[in-house]
Formats: sequence, C-alpha cells, structure tokens
Amino acid sequence: MDDDFPQPEEWAAFFTLLEDEHIQSFLARDSCLKISDKYLLAMVLTYFRRANLRTEEYRTYFFPSLFLANQFEEEELFRWEIYPWALGMMWMIEKEQLHHLRNQMLIRMGFKAWVDRETCDLIMAQDPDHCAWKRERKVHHSWAIRQCRRDDVDFTIKGPWITPAPCSLCNTILLPCQEE
Repeated sequence: MDDDFPQPEEWAAFFTLLEDEHIQSFLARDSCLKISDKYLLAMVLTYFRRANLRTEEYRTYFFPSLFLANQFEEEELFRWEIYPWALGMMWMIEKEQLHHLRNQMLIRMGFKAWVDRETCDLIMAQDPDHCAWKRERKVHHSWAIRQCRRDDVDFTIKGPWITPAPCSLCNTILLPCQEE
C-alpha cells in the first residue's frame, strides 16, 4: 500500500486534472456514475502511482487508466462511452490507440491492475471532502443486468456530442462536483 500512496505533488496534479474542462464535462455526463464513481477514480490515481507516471503524463493516461479500471472491475460495457471522450470524433477508427495506452499502463504497472477496496478507502480518506470522493454510485446501478433485461438506450454511445437523457431510476443529471 505504501508504494501506492501518492505524494503531495501527485495529489495536486490529480485534482488539477479533474478540474480540466474536458474531464469535467465527461464526469458530468456520467450522471449515474457507472464509469467514473469514486472507487474507479481512486483506482486511476493508484494506477498513476504504480506506473510511476510523471504528473505531466496524467492527462494522456487518464482515459486509458479509467478504461482499464472499468475493464477490471465492471461487468457491463458502459466503459465504451470512454472511447469518444478520449479519442474524439474518429473514435471508431482510433480505438486501438486507447488500447495501446492502456496496455502501456499495464506494463508500466507490472501488470498490477487489482486495487483492493482498502487501498481506495485510504486514498479517499486523505481528502474526504473532495468532490471526486463524493461520487457514490447508487445501489440500483451496482449490479449486473441480465442480457435479456438490458435497455438498448443504456448501451448507446453518446460521447460529448449528445446530451444523455435523465436516468429513469435516478431522475437526475449531476454536475461533477454537485452536492446531492
């Protein structure tokens, strides 16, 4: 765990990254926190540390790291929504670029992609009032959905160009640092 624990300059760089306008828009669009809840964001910070990234590399590796965290922890394919945010309009042609950066992260981390909940909790406890750690996923979005019960709307990739419909279960669209 100690090797995973960020240094002060790494904390500052990570929180500054989360203030980036593009990332703020991405976080706001994930209103149900299916692909960027507090645990997935804590995993991203842990990955940055494990890979010994320089703070100026955080922007480049944010989306590939979040994609990896989703692949590792989540059963659903909501992570596909990361493609257009990371790659822009040509995401369908360039998605191998994201996979390449994800694979570079895995190699740099020594293939240590598993982050236990205790590590995430300890990371969040360092600044529990930061808005990133208030991104608590609702219980009704925490379980796998059987294929026969899936709503096709949930799996439509929207990217930054289409405003998502409000969730019928949550009945809200949150802003990235909006209090509930």
